[in-house]
Amino acid sequence: MTKLFRDLDYYITEASNNTQRGFELDFADVIEVYDINETTITTECGRTLIIHWSFKGCYESYQVIYETPQMESTFKRDVVMDIIKKLHAIDVDGETMQYILEKVGMEDQMLKQLINTADDYQINWYTNLRNIAKNN
Repeated sequence: MTKLFRDLDYYITEASNNTQRGFELDFADVIEVYDINETTITTECGRTLIIHWSFKGCYESYQVIYETPQMESTFKRDVVMDIIKKLHAIDVDGETMQYILEKVGMEDQMLKQLINTADDYQINWYTNLRNIAKNN
């Protein structure tokens, strides 16, 4: 069966009008990653769309990952995809990923990127978690 890819707006509209379970059943043939509160899809234009779901399975937000100019090389893209597959294979956890980022010297850059792409709700949520952890 051939996958039928759609554009970003189509998937975002469908997600916002559906529950996580319904969306994942409707698009099971194109979903790449199922997670408790995220669904990852590659769109027809090659962009990665991550749909965020609430604890109750309702649409919350989305994130689009645009391929960087450095990824235009087929060789580099293949190496990156191989690394991602290996990380999935070992079921990488947060501490291990942080260690990897530290070893390649990208901790600060990743923090900056995450802060710049997070919405206000996410920033407030993680700031509150950090404050709770500091007070305990």
